[in-house]
Amino acid sequence: MALTLVVLAVGPIALPNASDLWLIGLAGATTMMSTLLLYLGLVRGPIAVVAPIVSTFPAFNVAFSLAVGIRPSLIQWAAMGAVMAGTAALALSSTEEEMTAKGELTTAPGPGFGETYDQAHVRRSAAIALVAAVLSAVTVAAGQAAAETTGELTTVWLARLVSLTLLGFLLLVKREAPRLPVALWPLILAQGILDSGAYLALLAGSHGEGKAIAVVVASTFSAITVLLAWAFLRERLRPLQWLGVVVVVLGVAALSGGG
Repeated sequence: MALTLVVLAVGPIALPNASDLWLIGLAGATTMMSTLLLYLGLVRGPIAVVAPIVSTFPAFNVAFSLAVGIRPSLIQWAAMGAVMAGTAALALSSTEEEMTAKGELTTAPGPGFGETYDQAHVRRSAAIALVAAVLSAVTVAAGQAAAETTGELTTVWLARLVSLTLLGFLLLVKREAPRLPVALWPLILAQGILDSGAYLALLAGSHGEGKAIAVVVASTFSAITVLLAWAFLRERLRPLQWLGVVVVVLGVAALSGGG
């Protein structure tokens, strides 16, 4: 809805090239599927397994970029590796602390607060998270390719329309009506605007040799989230989290300097 208002405000937009239509459709479909799988994995748990796996999606995008001939410099390789290592440290540290507080990491058997997961459950959750990561990478790669000729705004807007249409069909098949309590509307509106704005910014920075770098830098949202929680929610940061933040900041600074 917000993107449609923006499109109307900026005036007529160029229609996408026929060769970009399948890329936009692919981006819209994979956005919906990756998001649903992400939430499914988080609900199933354990979060300490699901979250770090999903956050690895930039590695797939780097592989995509290499496949089409983009070759980062040695310094860029090192900086991207540092960013991803710092992001992984943040994800592992944050989710482990959260699960320990909830009693989900206890080895004591039994239901409820001290529930443990058998290996089959963990493997299924890990598989769900891995598919979500791959689909997220496909979303970014398809969006980057389409935006080169169609433009960022048109690409994200049409991809979201595809996602909404497919989600509507899914709800019809499942015979479920979306439940949206009025009290949550402001949060849902904010989440939608921020999420769409993030994709627009990512695609805007994904020109030429910057494709692989842009998606790695975008993965640093976890560091920003940790710092916001520390600043506004007074959450305690563990030494590993501080180290992860520092490594991420230094990696992004190196990438921003052009390698």
